[in-house]
Amino acid sequence: MSTGIFTLAEQLQGLNRNLHNQRRDRVSNTKLRAALETSVGEFRQARRLSGPETEAIFSGRPLVGVDGSVNQVGGNYPYTVHLFKSLAKSTMPGRNGETAVERVEMISPLLPDNLREIRNFLEERRHEIRVNEGLDDTERVNDLAEQQAYFMLADQRMVEMELKVAMEAIERFSPHLVLMDGGFSRLKGKGGELWDQFEDLALTMGSVVVGVIEEVGSYRLQSRLGEDVLNGFVHRHDREILFGTLNQGEWLKTSLDRPIKNEFYTVFTRLSDLPQAGACDFLREQADAVEDVIDFIYTITPNKSRGIPLWLDVVDAEVRLTKKQIDLIVKTNVDVENIESFLRPQRDRRDF
Repeated sequence: MSTGIFTLAEQLQGLNRNLHNQRRDRVSNTKLRAALETSVGEFRQARRLSGPETEAIFSGRPLVGVDGSVNQVGGNYPYTVHLFKSLAKSTMPGRNGETAVERVEMISPLLPDNLREIRNFLEERRHEIRVNEGLDDTERVNDLAEQQAYFMLADQRMVEMELKVAMEAIERFSPHLVLMDGGFSRLKGKGGELWDQFEDLALTMGSVVVGVIEEVGSYRLQSRLGEDVLNGFVHRHDREILFGTLNQGEWLKTSLDRPIKNEFYTVFTRLSDLPQAGACDFLREQADAVEDVIDFIYTITPNKSRGIPLWLDVVDAEVRLTKKQIDLIVKTNVDVENIESFLRPQRDRRDF
């Protein structure tokens, strides 16, 4: 074994000691929970519903899960292609007998129409795009700006596709509950007018929509807690504060008057035996459905899992395009000469 590996091992041991020493100064779980109840909300214990209880909640209407996937083919910009797939899957068929709504798209700077779209997007969002102004090469600066615009556009396209299949599924299946993969901030921020249309449709159709967040990624709790409670937390991130704080099946019911997110109603959850906390976003107008929904998603979340409702995992498995599928569809539809000239990165030619 090389000496470099031993050096890395020693550095990692140092990191471990540092983290251990900081965690040792944390307040007790009892004090932390008391502070959260005082400043954030109320701890509730979810329960697993029986079949008749679930049927009573849904009243003959289905459950829909929504997810999307994106795959990148090729190398560095502009020799790249993004392939998108979004899927909304219902537990009950619609009038035409189908149980799913699916959309697929691709964008690439190699297509003239897409390149114009990317450049138009760059002009619209130039104030958001930061490129190293110290670079002397103007063409390189333009390429970097275009590349950032391309990836921002790809993110927006994925959100738009998820919202479109979700809206079509609401119209086609009239579900009682729609589970979205991820929080609402991303969908609203990148969806624009489509988000507004989606929200209006869900409220009009009486479909409760929930953004299921696998891993909390915010700093919203630290402003509610005092320094005496936060001492010992390394970065004071919500993930860190809530790790091991909730019991299995427990959720933190936040206040509508003092929301965690101003636009939505958000609660924190622990739906499996893993100590990591997740969260669920609701429309504020649908906050009265929270308790039934949390009980239901706890019911369909396996105990030994990463804490995601089973139906969302089913949708995730169906929407994901594997590398083997991507390689096959590219090789059977694009000439070898074009693949080699434009889309095969040099790293693919490594021997080791």
